[in-house]
Amino acid sequence: MTTPPALSYQRVTDPAYAQLAANSFTLEDFGTAQTLSGPCPRCGQPMEFTVVRRLLRDSDTPVPAVTPAPPVPLGRSLVLYCTVDSVAYDNTPEGESGCGAYWSVTLPAGAGG
Repeated sequence: MTTPPALSYQRVTDPAYAQLAANSFTLEDFGTAQTLSGPCPRCGQPMEFTVVRRLLRDSDTPVPAVTPAPPVPLGRSLVLYCTVDSVAYDNTPEGESGCGAYWSVTLPAGAGG
């Protein structure tokens, strides 16, 4: 049995990545954020991707004169990318992590509760 060659960092996408993620990722809803978890569709390593829907403000902090942005709605397309930091891929640019894969998903309205 042979060991597959090491995967190098490459910023790349493939239409199959979105389908693989849709079939294998789970969504955990924390109210102000959702975390998508599953294997990266390119490198297969476990990863998490957190989407912040709303930022909280300390009640003792003065309210600014500007209106805050509305929460990120569900039912919106998002670009996810490999966030694996437990593997050092060859040719990874300084300050980057993951294998370089990215793909789009849509969180359905009402997802996660």
